[in-house]
Amino acid sequence: MASVVAVEAARRSFLASGPGLAPPDGLALAGGVRAEVLASWRRSRRHGIDPDRLTARFVGHPASSALATACAEEVFDDFFKVNGETEASVVLVDAAGVVRVRRDGEGLLARLLDGVLLVPGYEYAEHAVGTTAASVALHERADAVIRGPEHYHSELMFLSEAASPVPDPHRESACGAVVVARHQSDGTALQLPLARMLARRITDRMADEPHRRSRVILDRFGRCGERAGEWALATDGDWMLTNAGARRLEPADLRMLTDLALAGLTSPDFAGKHVDLPSGGCAAITTEGICLAGELIGCLLTGGPAGSRPPASPPEAVRRQGSHVAPTARRDYARDLRDPASLRRMHAEARIRANQELMTPFLRARQEVAASIRQGRNHLLIGEPGVGKRTLVLAQFRQAFPQGRVVTVSCAPFEAGSGTAGDDPVAGLLHRGHDHPRLLLLRGIDGLTPLGARRLDESLRPLVALPAPPLVVACVGTPAVDATRPYGLLLRHFHQITRVPALRYRNDEIGDIALSILRELAVRQSLRLSVQVIRVLEGYAWPGNISELQDVLRYVVARKPVGEIQPPDLPLLCFQRQPRKMSMLEAAQCDAIIHALYESGGNRYKAAAMLGIARSSLYRKMDAFGISYIA
Repeated sequence: MASVVAVEAARRSFLASGPGLAPPDGLALAGGVRAEVLASWRRSRRHGIDPDRLTARFVGHPASSALATACAEEVFDDFFKVNGETEASVVLVDAAGVVRVRRDGEGLLARLLDGVLLVPGYEYAEHAVGTTAASVALHERADAVIRGPEHYHSELMFLSEAASPVPDPHRESACGAVVVARHQSDGTALQLPLARMLARRITDRMADEPHRRSRVILDRFGRCGERAGEWALATDGDWMLTNAGARRLEPADLRMLTDLALAGLTSPDFAGKHVDLPSGGCAAITTEGICLAGELIGCLLTGGPAGSRPPASPPEAVRRQGSHVAPTARRDYARDLRDPASLRRMHAEARIRANQELMTPFLRARQEVAASIRQGRNHLLIGEPGVGKRTLVLAQFRQAFPQGRVVTVSCAPFEAGSGTAGDDPVAGLLHRGHDHPRLLLLRGIDGLTPLGARRLDESLRPLVALPAPPLVVACVGTPAVDATRPYGLLLRHFHQITRVPALRYRNDEIGDIALSILRELAVRQSLRLSVQVIRVLEGYAWPGNISELQDVLRYVVARKPVGEIQPPDLPLLCFQRQPRKMSMLEAAQCDAIIHALYESGGNRYKAAAMLGIARSSLYRKMDAFGISYIA
C-alpha cells in the first residue's frame, strides 16, 4: 500500500490537472494510486463532484423494508451484542448507493459520520460524494479498501473503509455492500475480513428467510424452559406450541389460555394479569410479543397458578449480612432539624413547592416552556386541540430570541410516497447558516404512521451533530402522551413534556385572553368588553378552546365596529351551553381518582391499577374532571 503522503500528492495533482485534461496513466504508478481508485476519481470528475463541498442528499426510505435491510439490521445487532466495545461503525449501502442501515460501536466516530451525513436515508453513491469503498466495491463487484486520501472528497479523508458486496441469493447481482468504517489513524487489516463475514451472514440469512419466522418463535419458546408448575404457550396465529405443564391443564383451562395467546396477535396489549380459569382456579399470566424486523409474528404466554410460586429465599451471605453489627442506639430523626444547612435547604424547597402550588396550570406550563427555550431543551406540548400550544411556544421563543428564526415543518412529506430531498425541510437545516437561534416546530406528529415516524426520526438524528442544533418543539393534540402510538418513537428527541390545560379550566384568565384577542382583531377599532360579557364568557364551557373564542370575537367585531360589547352582541351559542356540573357519581369518581393519585405518589400506572381501570380511561377522566398531575 502506498504511503499517505504519496497518495495525497497524487490526489492534489489529479485535482489540479483541470476538468478538461485527462490525467496521464502514469499517475497511478508515480503516486502509487491503484487503478480502481484512479478510475473512480475519473468517474467522480465526470459527475462534476466538488471535492470540497459535500452534496449528499436525503432521498428517504422505501415504503416497505427490503429483505436485505431487515437482515442487515439483525446481523449488525447480533454482532454488536457480542462485540459492543468495537470502535468501528458498520453500514449497509444498497445497490443504488443509498445508506440503509448503520450501527455504531464505542468512540466518537458516530458523531463524525453524522457530520458527513453518512446516515440512513442519505444518498452516498459515487455521483453524489465521489470515491468511497462502497461505490468502488459495487462498481468492480469485488471487495474494496479505501483509506484516507484515496477518497475523492476532502471531508471523507479521516475515514478508513473496507467494503464487501452482498450477493443476492435469488439473483446474480449484488443487492448492496457492507462497509466497515474506522478512523484513518485506527485502520487495521481486520476491516475487510469483518466486512466479508458480515456480508456472508446477511446473504445466508436472506437465503434462509422462508423458515425464519418459525425458527424465531421456536427459539423464543425454547428459552422458556420447563420449570415446575409453569405453563408456556406460543403461537403464530395458525399453530400452537405448549409445554408439558400446559398440556396437564383441564381442556377448558387450556382452551382459555389459547384464546388469550391468540388475542395477543390481534390486540397487542402485552402485560401481566390475573385471570379466572373455568375450572375455578386463578392464574397469573404474562403475554409477550415475538417480533421479527419490527413486525409482530407471534405471541408467547407464560404463567402458572396464582400464589403457587414459593417466595425466592435470599442467599445465605445476603441473609446474614450485618446481623452481627446491627445498630443498638435509637435513631435520631430530628438531626436534620438541628443542622442549619439542612434547615435552610428544607425551607427553600418548601418555598419553591408553595410558589408552584399557587401558580395556575397554565402559568406553570408557560414557565416550563420559557425555561426549556432558554436552556435549549427540546420540548413536547400536549393538550386538547385549540388550547394555544403553538401560540405559547412562538410567543416565548420571540420573547427570548427576538432575532431567532422559526421553521415550521409539516410531517406529511414523511409519509409513504414522499421522502425526497425537496420534501424534507429538516435536511435543509444542515446546510443553512446558524447565526441566530432557530426553532424547528413540528406539526402533525400525532398523525404519523410507523413508517413516517421512522423517516422523521432518521431526519432528526443528524441535527445533534450540528455546532448549534435548532430547538425542536412538537405539539400533540391529546391530553396525554401515548407511547404506543407511532410518534412514541420520537419521544427520545424531547427532553421535557408539558400539558397545556383546556380553556374551561382557566376561568380566571378568560377576560384577559379575550381582551388580547380583541386587540389583535380590532387594531383600528375602539372596542371594549363589558363586565357582563366577561361573565357570560366565563360561564361558557368552550369545547373548542381558544380557537372557538377567536371565532366568537371575530363574529362580534364584524358586526360591531365601535363601542362597548354587550351580551346581546354575542352569538347565541354562548348562552345555549352552560358549564356542566358534576353529578354525585362523578364527584365520587373524581375524589377516588385524586385519592389514588396521592396514594401512588402521582404514578398514573399504579393509580389506574388501584382503581381497576385502564390507563386511557384514567387519562380521559382526569382531563374531564380537570385534575392536574399530582407528584
